[in-house]
Amino acid sequence: MAFDSAKIPQMISSISYDTPTKRQRPRDMSLAEPPHTMEIAQILISLLHAWGLDPDLDRVCESKLGLLRPMVPVCFGVVSRHGHMAVQLPTRLGSWMNDCASAPDDPLLLTSDLPVELLRQEKLTRLFTSKLHWELSTTLTTNHLLSIVALANTLMSMSNASFVPEQEVIRRLHRPTTRTSSWAGDEEREEQLAAQQAHIKQGWSLLATLHCVLLPDKVVAAGAKNFKRPQVEMLARRWQHHCLEVREAAQALLLAELGRLGPKGRKALVDNWAQYLPLYTHTESINPHAAQKEPVEKVARDQEEEFEEEEEEIVRKPSSLAELKRKQTTAVVLLGVIGAEFGQDIASEGAAGNKRRKDGDSRKSSIVEGFTLSATNNLGRLTALALTHLLLAPSSARLPAHTPLRRAAVDLLGRGFAVWEPYLDVSHVLLGLLEMCSDADKLVPSMTYGLPLTPQADSCRTARHALTLIATARPAAFITTMAREVARCAGAAAGAPPPPAALALQRGRAEVLRGIELLIERMHAEVAELLVEVMDIILHCVDQSHLKSKGLNEVFPAICRYNQVSHCPATRRIAVGSHTGQLAIYELRAGRCQSLAAHAGAVTACAFSPDGRYLVSYATADNRLSFWQSTAGMFGLGAAQTRCVKCYSTAPMADVARLNPARLARLVWTNSRTVTLMLADGSETRFNV
Repeated sequence: MAFDSAKIPQMISSISYDTPTKRQRPRDMSLAEPPHTMEIAQILISLLHAWGLDPDLDRVCESKLGLLRPMVPVCFGVVSRHGHMAVQLPTRLGSWMNDCASAPDDPLLLTSDLPVELLRQEKLTRLFTSKLHWELSTTLTTNHLLSIVALANTLMSMSNASFVPEQEVIRRLHRPTTRTSSWAGDEEREEQLAAQQAHIKQGWSLLATLHCVLLPDKVVAAGAKNFKRPQVEMLARRWQHHCLEVREAAQALLLAELGRLGPKGRKALVDNWAQYLPLYTHTESINPHAAQKEPVEKVARDQEEEFEEEEEEIVRKPSSLAELKRKQTTAVVLLGVIGAEFGQDIASEGAAGNKRRKDGDSRKSSIVEGFTLSATNNLGRLTALALTHLLLAPSSARLPAHTPLRRAAVDLLGRGFAVWEPYLDVSHVLLGLLEMCSDADKLVPSMTYGLPLTPQADSCRTARHALTLIATARPAAFITTMAREVARCAGAAAGAPPPPAALALQRGRAEVLRGIELLIERMHAEVAELLVEVMDIILHCVDQSHLKSKGLNEVFPAICRYNQVSHCPATRRIAVGSHTGQLAIYELRAGRCQSLAAHAGAVTACAFSPDGRYLVSYATADNRLSFWQSTAGMFGLGAAQTRCVKCYSTAPMADVARLNPARLARLVWTNSRTVTLMLADGSETRFNV
């Protein structure tokens, strides 16, 4: 039974399953019958589970999940992309029998009613699945773990995904029907079903955790002397597999394996693969280490099969140009993952080592600095350039717009933006991501409802996620960069063709607004320091026609959570108080902005009067409340001149540092000439113009 998409290991054996009283051969199955999809899944995951490593989990798998315990050792193998099969047969049977004879008996088997021969087979099977199977091949281990983790995560995402027959009966009986029982009975049934589903999901979660995180330690504890670890390069090539479940499994397994390697292991891995990292100048990739042997073309897009093709367990010199391309592709992804997930640790360790050397500490450092080739040839910079090239390179026959390699570069740019930022042109990266996810609205149905993703929808999903990661990792960089591009677009000469940034911002304005809204929700204080820049971005991205008939709290309600923002629909003006004490007044009719030096410190709150004639501002930094009035520009005619018409000194608040900065003060107009200052300490004071 072959599964090419996920490279599931092939099971070639005649398997018997135990029943409470006797061995029973499964009946023949026809794949045309609908129920057999779940039966096949049951057989596959039953054969893939590492029985014997965790007796408690084994009991959960049988009782809660409905897995079937194999009675004889299973032969595993892999099928290549050319259709060739390699089977790892259980040889050394005599040696295994001796190991089995010396292994301690399981208490569960001692109480079993099975014949002695079946008990011996069961004991041998348990020894094989818990120890011997994991000593066969790194390729087999990698594919096996990918399969079991992907299947477990898929079943965990389903409702009541258990193979126990009773569970299926309950699920079918629980379909919505006309209520004929009491409300109490329905509520009790709902609670039982919810608890049952939680137990099932927990079982699948424990199964995935065993194979993804705990397996190496469990296998070594079981007595394995030569555990074949997963191949990190094989997992790296599946970092953006077209199957989402396999992709998530590969990412989890790779990160777990890199974490187990430790700093020295990752250092060795970096040194091994750094020689294959392509160096980019304009559109060509140059690899000086490989160029001595054969010419290197620009990094080509490997076909999906080549990108996932198996590689030898030991990295060797490339024997062909195609193999060199595969190694370059793997190097970009693998070094990108190490840099994105562990680059900050390496950087901090390097800084600590430099400090010790400056302090004259002559002791040998235990910290390995591995993400640097030399002082002038930084590996982090080279990796960042490679990832940026893959993002921004125009679509071509060699590198189409939507490929696993380009998606991997996009994903790693987002994950490791804090590491790559010093080496990036942030504007180009953000605009490239916006261009890639500009059609998100058209692709949302398939992305939301879990339908199979097209390559375009997959790229859009990845780019959107990368934008979110960048915005939350470096909110100031995201906001200031977007504001700078907005200002550049606004400053373009009239009649001149719009700059490329304008087109990207126009197409991706919905994604920009989504990012700003996310930052306001998650990082309220960080956004408060850049409110003027945020308002520039919002006014550029929202539909200006909506602000003619609606308030800002309807068009973009998230920004109105700040007391430093006020909108006057009557005069079509918006006021924003900045952390520097400036007041920015936007005149939407005239399309211009006026900046005023209002306070000596951050503006705490501001508000327009109901008729729009006055603007009041308050700051706790100087304990001052000021009224402002515009002498012209009521209807957008002429240049409006805003001046301070009255100023009050206010009593200082106690323990300002302990209060929430977003809730320090509010300004509420009671009529067109009276405003109430409401402070966080509960005091209220009225002021008249």
